[in-house]
Amino acid sequence: MGHSNFRASLEKRYSALTGQLREVQENISRIQREVEKLPQLEAEIPKLEALIESAAMLLEDADPTWRREQTPAIKPWTHNLPVPFGSCGRRGMEVLRQADKPMTARQIALEVLRQSGVDEPDKTTIQRTLNAIEASMRKFRGRTVESSGKYPAQWRSIANPNVGFDV
Repeated sequence: MGHSNFRASLEKRYSALTGQLREVQENISRIQREVEKLPQLEAEIPKLEALIESAAMLLEDADPTWRREQTPAIKPWTHNLPVPFGSCGRRGMEVLRQADKPMTARQIALEVLRQSGVDEPDKTTIQRTLNAIEASMRKFRGRTVESSGKYPAQWRSIANPNVGFDV
């Protein structure tokens, strides 16, 4: 009995060690691939710095009151909303289902942000959320939401037909 427990324990330890070795080897391989990219990434820095300076010069020319601190750096091509990725439209639909009056896309966006814990969003965050909400509303127009057809468009949930549009 003791011999089989000893063997099982050693096999378990062997499996853990071989798994750990494989993970270390994969990490080394990943780091080596990343190191190979280093010269190419370093070569991009002067070009990016020159482009940043050019953009700053144009912004200062267009608006003498503009300051670099007003425009924070963001990571491009990533999700930049305080609402979890992929849930902005669903949350907007939920806001409409619970609404007792028709709402504009901006009102929906502000409510979604408020529910996400952002009480005073900046203009960029509002605009990004508004774009996501509008895209979702257009996508589901006629299926789950209805539009007033006027500008600015008011929206209501089809599941809530007793909500009338403002005239």
